[in-house]
Amino acid sequence: MKIKTYSSILLALCLALVVSACSSNPSKTDNENKSENQKVTLKLWYWNGAISDASLQAAKEKFPNINLEAEKLPSGDDYLTKLRTTLAGGGSGPDIVAMDSWISSMLEYKNQFVNLYDQGAHDIESQYLDWKWKLGADQENQYLIGLPIDVAPVVLFYRTDLFKQAGVPSTPQEIHEQVKSWEDYFELLKKVKDKTGSQTGNIADIFRSIVGQSPENFFDKDGKYIGDQGDVKRAWDLSVKAFQDGLTFPFTSDTEKNAAINASKINSFNGASWSVGDLVSAAPDTTGKWGIAYPPGGVGNQGGSFLGALKHTKHPKEAYEVIKFLVSPDNLVQAYKEFGNYPSTPEIYSLPEMESKNEFFGGQNLNEVFSEAAKDVQIAPSNSQDIMVLNTIIEGLTKVDTMKKDANKAWEEAQTKVKRQLSR
Repeated sequence: MKIKTYSSILLALCLALVVSACSSNPSKTDNENKSENQKVTLKLWYWNGAISDASLQAAKEKFPNINLEAEKLPSGDDYLTKLRTTLAGGGSGPDIVAMDSWISSMLEYKNQFVNLYDQGAHDIESQYLDWKWKLGADQENQYLIGLPIDVAPVVLFYRTDLFKQAGVPSTPQEIHEQVKSWEDYFELLKKVKDKTGSQTGNIADIFRSIVGQSPENFFDKDGKYIGDQGDVKRAWDLSVKAFQDGLTFPFTSDTEKNAAINASKINSFNGASWSVGDLVSAAPDTTGKWGIAYPPGGVGNQGGSFLGALKHTKHPKEAYEVIKFLVSPDNLVQAYKEFGNYPSTPEIYSLPEMESKNEFFGGQNLNEVFSEAAKDVQIAPSNSQDIMVLNTIIEGLTKVDTMKKDANKAWEEAQTKVKRQLSR
């Protein structure tokens, strides 16, 4: 009987403690405590101009349970080196990472990235340019390491007044219809030079443009080197011909080249969509005298970025949702308006917000040309050695220009150097 009495007293005390605990700390509800416990932190690496500041702020507001720490890093080689070091295990990395047009070289590390297909990326694939989407996927299209942000279609920038003076096609429509091949373009350039004394970009500019619009470049889809033949050799020969015919401006520094553009010594060049800002800054004295048109030979692409998530993130689902939001059509329109990144989502190209009439280009709506060009981009199989090969061949071309080296000999020397590098 005594034992039973003690048990009853203990039971009563326990119940009192439970009730007291439930009624304590009235300043925070259970839901608030749960919300705090569930808030996650996602770290994002990007460079200036990769993502709109307005879009980042919108993401923070859309996902109140996510603490998005966006770290802006220097762009270019420093950024790529930092990312490679991280993937190699030499540093602590972010949850979300921006990648540039070199994303294909990251596919060799695909197992260190979240496969965005596993997070539902197939559901939004149709919103994006097909060629752009595939740059972030493996050959079997089973593993996706990045969602597209922007693209950089290459078009023809030209001086409308100099073309008119020479009596050659001078409207975007006339150029598109009558200047279809590089041979057509060279014939046009001869007439413009005869009348105005001006030239096109340098020998290396011509080579990059032709290679960039070719369906095959330095390596085939199986990784075999083919940069000593086919489209690459054709690009070399055409570039050399343009130089030998006196159509190209001498190879100089960017500063000297910009001065030449401003002085009306350069009448045209192939450039990516982001070249608009560079041209406006370089040649203020030529305002109102430029136009853009569909380029000869087809459309290439020079740039454009992606967002992906690294495998070590503890929150792949949340990372994907943030990425998907940042690259949504609405946010890509905002980025275009903020700093000119051309969107990778064709469904928005016809929106009124995409109209881009520019006084520097005589009031031309640049979006009409960029939208058509973006859909027609050709992309060759990529390889991690592409940059090395390109730089080596460009080095050979500059010797043809600056040192008057025999073109055939320069080609052979460049190929020998490339193959020696590949054999290491």
